[in-house]
Amino acid sequence: MKHSKLFFLRALLLVLFAGFDLAASAQANRADYTGHTNRTNPPAKLKLLSAHPREVIGPEHPDVILSRNFSGFETGQVIKMDGTYHMFVNEMFVRPFRDLRISYWTSKDALNWERRATIRESIPGRSSYNPRSEVWVTGVEFNEDENAWNIFYVAYRAGDETKGEIARSDYSGRIWRAKSVIPGIKGIAGPYADMGIVLQPGEHSQAWEGQQAVASFNPYKVGDTWYAFYDGHNYIPQGGWPTGMARAEKLEGPWTRMPEDFNPLPIVDEFMENTVITQLKNGKHLAVFDSFGDREIGYSLSEDGLNWSKETRIKVQFEDRAWVKDGNHSLRTPLCAIEEDDGTFTVIYTGLMDLREEAFYAVGKCTLAWE
Repeated sequence: MKHSKLFFLRALLLVLFAGFDLAASAQANRADYTGHTNRTNPPAKLKLLSAHPREVIGPEHPDVILSRNFSGFETGQVIKMDGTYHMFVNEMFVRPFRDLRISYWTSKDALNWERRATIRESIPGRSSYNPRSEVWVTGVEFNEDENAWNIFYVAYRAGDETKGEIARSDYSGRIWRAKSVIPGIKGIAGPYADMGIVLQPGEHSQAWEGQQAVASFNPYKVGDTWYAFYDGHNYIPQGGWPTGMARAEKLEGPWTRMPEDFNPLPIVDEFMENTVITQLKNGKHLAVFDSFGDREIGYSLSEDGLNWSKETRIKVQFEDRAWVKDGNHSLRTPLCAIEEDDGTFTVIYTGLMDLREEAFYAVGKCTLAWE
């Protein structure tokens, strides 16, 4: 009996200590807005499983020729629905990074693409007085409250040299939300009506955002709350390219910036842009983004959608079959990381083609998998 009582007391103490440990662990993992504690450190990494040996949309594509797209593609998002890939992407139809329009494409296999529509165009006459000198689509989501698709795009003005700004740079980015006119899932092809600006420079801007912000915006949902990554950059003096987060109770807003003791995110040391976030089947979140590197993109993982791992870079082309020009930042922006039924990820991205006299940013495809 004495030994039974001793055993019972030991067991009780073990249970109590285990409970204290679990409570402490839960507190450490609790997501709040006071900092970035217990950030995800995934034991597994992504690897390049396969890469299409050539671009899937290039200058010889019939729809590229027909639409008179002379400089290629950059920035956007691809989603998969009912076996079809839907791509919203910017076309640099005259000068790279200057003359912009947002287009809509579809594909059954992510290899063979058809252009369906022009969604938005920049206003000709790039100047500091033109608030739509450039338009860049960065986010696509279905809004259940509206029973309609929402696209989010950035509109910039050019710099004003009379105020000491750089004329060729992008200033005062404003994030526009547009809603599909045709209700329901089938309205994804548009047309889209502008509903207003959801985030812009103003009294609530944070010091790190700089002169370009607000740049890029990609919403995703965690529980009942919407979050979005958004970018910033300072030209004078030259700064890095930090990324912060905003939140909203509804996709249509109002959107508010996360506190300054939360922003910017410590994912990279210098550069990340145009993040696309995917919720994985296991409930975690994967962010892919434009990153400095040679034929590489960056990615980060989060278990709670708020605290993110440090950047990991991964090549999306094999060296002996690379069609993107070598060198820092010739490979541009990933448009998606779609988790397929077999557990692999389809990644569509843009990159500067090699062996061409005139610059053309084509669209490529690769498949990633966990190591």
